[in-house]
Amino acid sequence: MQAPKRHWTEDDMPDLTGRYAVVTGGTSGVGFAMSKALLRHGAIVIIIGKNRLKGQAAVKKLKHATHRQSISFIAADLSDQTAVNQLADQLLAMLPQLDILINNAGVMMPAKRTITRDGVELMWAVNYFAGFILTLRLVPLLTKTPNTHVVNVASIAMGRPHLTFNQFDGRHYRPWRFYANSKLAQAMMAVKLNQLFQEAGQSVMVNGSSPGLAATSLKTIQSRETAWPMRLAALSFHIMPWLRQSPRRAALPALYAATDTHAQGGVVYAPSSWHGLRGYPELWRWNNRSELHDQDLLNRLYRASRQVTGV
Repeated sequence: MQAPKRHWTEDDMPDLTGRYAVVTGGTSGVGFAMSKALLRHGAIVIIIGKNRLKGQAAVKKLKHATHRQSISFIAADLSDQTAVNQLADQLLAMLPQLDILINNAGVMMPAKRTITRDGVELMWAVNYFAGFILTLRLVPLLTKTPNTHVVNVASIAMGRPHLTFNQFDGRHYRPWRFYANSKLAQAMMAVKLNQLFQEAGQSVMVNGSSPGLAATSLKTIQSRETAWPMRLAALSFHIMPWLRQSPRRAALPALYAATDTHAQGGVVYAPSSWHGLRGYPELWRWNNRSELHDQDLLNRLYRASRQVTGV
């Protein structure tokens, strides 16, 4: 595996004029920073979010910040599989091609188990299955041009989860464990889908990224299980604010994975320092995790994902 250039930044991004990019969760935080960088380098960007007013405000801010007009917003509830499929239909109808897809939208540790209308636990629905549906449904666009990139945004939280296949409906709900597992599944599916595109002779590259520890508005809704860790984290951030990096810096691993000609498929990129918490993009040390190389487990996750989503 080839490591990224040392101290890779937005300035190293190529010209993206004429390239189409879709960023889910692009209305705020790290997703907003990704969208701004893509727009600044000439891409035609579509951001996806649930709140229409928030999305319209984000478009206005991005136009003002970049002095570019090629940005639009589509409202979609990514927890609802019908809405995700309708979003895919809309994108298939409106776009001539799709060069970059960043599955970034996420929900972090609701205190109580929440089940969607599809019978899927909320974090699994948004963090994982929405991106799975979009990637497979948008294959006709992704294969129209060479060297397209799909990025699944994972998390440093995927460190020590235990993936099982009986938790998609939220049974035995534990906020931290479910969040970590949904993020691990994102990284695993990047590996599996990259394999499938290679086997099909397509130049679509699928990889993963982690933003590290970012100063964003994504917050944990505290439960008994997460309250003390979150309070300790909040105190640490107050005493040592430098632990967290800005959304612009946190966006770099995904931007590298999505745009750099040296990026590789089937791997995860993350910040290089402090065990993946902050820094410039680097190959993540967790690329050696057994789950990312266990072919039987990858195949099982792929089959289960198709069964849950009907894709």
